Order: sequence, then C-alpha cells, then structure tokens
Amino acid sequence: MKICSVDNTFYSVVGVKKIKVKDIGTFLEELRNVFPGVSIQALDANIVYGHEHIDQVLKITLESIKRKITFANRAEIDLLLRLSYTDQISLALKYGGLKNGFPGCFVFFSEDKMKIAKTKLYIEKLFPDNDDSIINASTIKRKMISKRIGIFSSKLFDDLTFLLYLVERACLIMK
Repeated sequence: MKICSVDNTFYSVVGVKKIKVKDIGTFLEELRNVFPGVSIQALDANIVYGHEHIDQVLKITLESIKRKITFANRAEIDLLLRLSYTDQISLALKYGGLKNGFPGCFVFFSEDKMKIAKTKLYIEKLFPDNDDSIINASTIKRKMISKRIGIFSSKLFDDLTFLLYLVERACLIMK
C-alpha cells in the first residue's frame, strides 16, 4: 500500500499473511523504539474491513486528538479501541490485537512522511510474506465482525452500508 495522508498526518498499512514473532508485546515495544515519532499499531487483519475502514477510523482518532477527547492517552491505543468497538484495552487487545500464526496488519502514522517511508520499508523487510490484500473486506470478515458486535443477520447490510456502520460505531467510543 502507498503512503496516504489525513490532513498533515501521513500513514501507511502493511498486511502480513501470517505473523511469526517470539513475543508480540516485546516485538512491538522494540519496533516503536526503532521508530520514535511514529505511532505504530499492530492488528489482527480480520478486524479490518478494507483500506477505507482504516482510513476513516484513523480520521476519527486524529480528530479526537485535535479536540483532546481521545479515549486513550496514546493515538495508537485509541485507534485499536475504535477498531475493536470497545472502551476496554484488555478486550481490544484480545479481539483486535496482533496474534501469532494469524494474518496481521501494521498501521503507522506520523507527520513526517520520511519516517513513514522508512517504517514501511522496515516492516516489509521483516515480513517478506506481506500482502496488503488481507485487509480487504470480505463476506467472512463481515460475518466475524458482525458476530463480535452483536449483529446476527448478515443480510442487513451491503458492503458499503456495513463499512459506514462500522465507522459510525468507531465514532461512539468516547470518554
């Protein structure tokens, strides 16, 4: 995926077919230390309903930061909470956090485009089986996400309406 922007913040996403790291918490801490000034969040790719989903929820997080109404102290945690549809960090990590042996994606953002480019290159080298298509919307993802948020009929939404619903749900995560 290319580098995108929301206002004066640049971001990118790298999808990985299968996450293989020794300890996810330690790995993320080390990754964040390598790239100071870059907010990095690692997600279970199955909670992401396409590029537009990340784009829209990231906009909500960034706007919340501007207005000083984020739910969490760190932007990347706020993003995880919104994508996981919960106000509890432990539940968000359980549901939407990166998991060994499963598809994952990294979302990283900063006001420095060069730092985003370096982070993207670094992650792509770390995970040669990167594949951004794993974040694409699918019927299977819609069923999984629907079950998670308590929608029991997949016939209620088409893809666009479902995406809009998810974005609206993300807006509702507030202090």
